[in-house]
Amino acid sequence: MRIAYFSPLRPVASGISDYSEELLPALAQAGAEIAVFVDGYEPTNLLIRRQFPIYDYRDFDNLHRDRPFDIPLYHMGNHICHAYIYEMMQRYPGVVVLHDTVLQHFLGAYLAQKEDVVSYLENFPEGEGFSLLRRREAGIWSHLDHFLYPGIRRVAENSRGIIVHSETARRAVLQAVPTAQVFVVRHHLGPLRSPYAGLPSTEIKARLGYYPETFLIVSPGIVTPSRRIEVFLKVFATFIRVFPHSRCAIVGPDHPEVRIADQVRRLRLDGLVRVTGFVDVPTFQSYILAADVLVNLRYPLAGETSGGLIRALGAGKPVLLSNVGQYAEFPDDCCLKVDLGKDEEEMALAYLDALVRDPTLRQRIGGQARRYIQTYHALERSAQGYLDVIRSILRERPPSRPGPPGEEDNVASIVEEVRREVVRRRWSKDGGNEFRRGSDFRGNRCAGSFL
Repeated sequence: MRIAYFSPLRPVASGISDYSEELLPALAQAGAEIAVFVDGYEPTNLLIRRQFPIYDYRDFDNLHRDRPFDIPLYHMGNHICHAYIYEMMQRYPGVVVLHDTVLQHFLGAYLAQKEDVVSYLENFPEGEGFSLLRRREAGIWSHLDHFLYPGIRRVAENSRGIIVHSETARRAVLQAVPTAQVFVVRHHLGPLRSPYAGLPSTEIKARLGYYPETFLIVSPGIVTPSRRIEVFLKVFATFIRVFPHSRCAIVGPDHPEVRIADQVRRLRLDGLVRVTGFVDVPTFQSYILAADVLVNLRYPLAGETSGGLIRALGAGKPVLLSNVGQYAEFPDDCCLKVDLGKDEEEMALAYLDALVRDPTLRQRIGGQARRYIQTYHALERSAQGYLDVIRSILRERPPSRPGPPGEEDNVASIVEEVRREVVRRRWSKDGGNEFRRGSDFRGNRCAGSFL
């Protein structure tokens, strides 16, 4: 089976880069022949460069024509670094791994980059797309608007199959595009890269600059507005008054809409909360291994599954997570689920209180978590799931082969251009302004980074 694999890799700062660098060797070991296509850079992972042929995506046409691939495999996330993947899947439909079932950050940045209103509108039912564009043009766009509508229609309709990481994500795709073929392959637990793997957590704490007896609470991942860091810091400010030997580490890049350092100062937690900013993967994993408890509160959701959460559960750590969406799918005996709403802070505080007082409880919950993740999220199981999905899709219909454009292709392109011009005119007629260079349609840093 020859797979054309499209994904960001390091040095692109994305959790999807890390995900792919862990998955690729497992796919090859399971029997796949893979060529990797990136957007004009050399991957920094030497092992990936040695094991796989790496090409610029612009070379795909010639390579596919000379020796056709069985299928392209596209990793699509909610950031502009996936722009070339988004464009290639329109030309060569394949299997799409949809890491986020809401693509508003990507679409806003793509619209700003391409100035193509029609491509934006095609991702939504008619009323949704026009409504969103008007809100953007009027300057009344907010963080929550990114979660109003999924914006995945074009991705779903131009795929031969979609892989997601949860049942919640599968239902979200089918709700947006009922005709889509959607398969669940659980987010894998990757290999340990921490230099301290195998050491007791007390010693890892010391290596990271903490006293061994410190009760360490870690929140891993980018500090986006939906990470509910403000809620967690309020809980910690109350918690540390009773348990002054506790400390908190927020491990991941800050976000301009959050400004985590300002919140720490406002709550008078300076010196008690460490904000690391961006760290490399081994350091990120070291904080997880050092933690006594991890916190992964999130809302609203974009259909993502947190790689940091899988890592924490797989390391046998008790984790507080929001009892909503894909995170509610985890078994009740391997994590502590915090309900959204008025009781959120009180429930989180009660869980932390129980965990700090009862080390045996921490061990029991962590042990359950480790067994569950190692069974259902094993890397080899995930890789086999990918190949099973691809084989089932290949059995249904033969893959398309590239060829020189014929008369039918020329007619189709003319019809498509007429249709796009009609949509452009309608957008202007219905009150929207022509897209202006410089409008504030910015996306965020790669949303999947360390998620």
